[in-house]
Amino acid sequence: MVLFKKINFALAILMLLQFGSLHAAGKTGLETERLTCEYIVNPLGIEVLKPRLSWTMVSSIRNQQQTAYELIVSDNLADIKRRKGSVWSTGKIASSQSVHVAYDGSPLKAFTRYYWRVKVYGNNGASSGWSEPQWFETAMLKASDWQGKWIGDGSKQFEKDEDFYKNDPMPLLRKTINAEKKITAARLYISGLGYYEAFVNGKKVGDHVLDPGWTSYSKQVLYSVYDITPHMKKGLNAAGIMLGNGWYNPLPLRFWGGINMRNALVSGRPCVKAMIRIQYADGSTSIVPTDESWQTTTGPIIRNSIFLGEHHDARAEKENWNTINANTTDWKNAVVVEGPKGTLSPQMQPPIRVTKIIKPVSVNEVKPGVFIFDMGQNFAGVARFRVKGPAGTEVKVRYGEDKYADGSLNVMTAVAGQIKGGNGGPGAPHIAWQEDSYILKGSGIEEWSP
Repeated sequence: MVLFKKINFALAILMLLQFGSLHAAGKTGLETERLTCEYIVNPLGIEVLKPRLSWTMVSSIRNQQQTAYELIVSDNLADIKRRKGSVWSTGKIASSQSVHVAYDGSPLKAFTRYYWRVKVYGNNGASSGWSEPQWFETAMLKASDWQGKWIGDGSKQFEKDEDFYKNDPMPLLRKTINAEKKITAARLYISGLGYYEAFVNGKKVGDHVLDPGWTSYSKQVLYSVYDITPHMKKGLNAAGIMLGNGWYNPLPLRFWGGINMRNALVSGRPCVKAMIRIQYADGSTSIVPTDESWQTTTGPIIRNSIFLGEHHDARAEKENWNTINANTTDWKNAVVVEGPKGTLSPQMQPPIRVTKIIKPVSVNEVKPGVFIFDMGQNFAGVARFRVKGPAGTEVKVRYGEDKYADGSLNVMTAVAGQIKGGNGGPGAPHIAWQEDSYILKGSGIEEWSP
């Protein structure tokens, strides 16, 4: 009995010590994590005037809940590190709300990064520590903040349906930028229709693919914001943009033998609207908008369709086209175009990204020069291959979900719009299978992905 009492007493002391240490440190076991602004951790480019802040909580103690919170927001990191809210400080708010707490401080400014922290209070009134600093950055807050124009290569839209299926090289656009002072920050704001890829000094910007997201272009057009500071340097820089048809310039295919998407969608020739904003160490800024001063020429993508695939002629590639070393003798000035009428809005949904590389589980040559690559699973993605051969050699890649009894590919399992017997309209292929093709330039090992 004495031993039991001693053990009981020791346990009680241990529990008191644990509770006392938590309380003495001002802790409840309640901590904040996953702080978001408009559902995103540290969003780069928002247009909301009163952005909503949210957080979740964890605790090492059971049955804890938030009874109050305190928020601070600052327009500079130094203040937020000192736990000072230079543009908003709520003080202690008695509330369990931890989702969609709307900003209510000084009016936000465009193109500005704001830092914020939160502290929460538990059942016994003790507070957590301040969260680590988080941030959100504003983009354009009103239409006049945009300084770019919609530009393209000036090519005319086809009038006959059958002409849409002919070779139609996609435009490249470029601009040389002279940054005469030390750069502290640079942002690219861009929407390219139907799809685009952007480059600075020869390097692809971001990891998005198939941007922007599809919308009703007469109502809304999405743009993305990229931090291009690491790509820029003092002196001469080059920006490059490659455009594709995407959903903005679809083929006049007759889906299920009768439905033409072009009759229902806002469509046009590929175009882009963008703006590069550079901030310098002396506090000044400069803007590089898309306008007639950009240059354009045709690129190696000779046909592309979201349904029928991409066709790339590597012999038409322009060496160093997106660098300051480009040979621009065959380039011309870009043309300002009308573009879609929808409101430009930041793209807030998660982008499409490459998340995994899948290798074939088997490769079989079903007849001379024809190989079946079994990927082992269905997935949404694109092929990537390395090939070597003489210039002009064409590699075709077709897709399907099954094989025939003889081991050949069943392309009928991946046909667009059930166009399987010449019912796709004037100029359409007899069978609308999915096919990518690559024509070699003959310079050693070549790597390509549509």
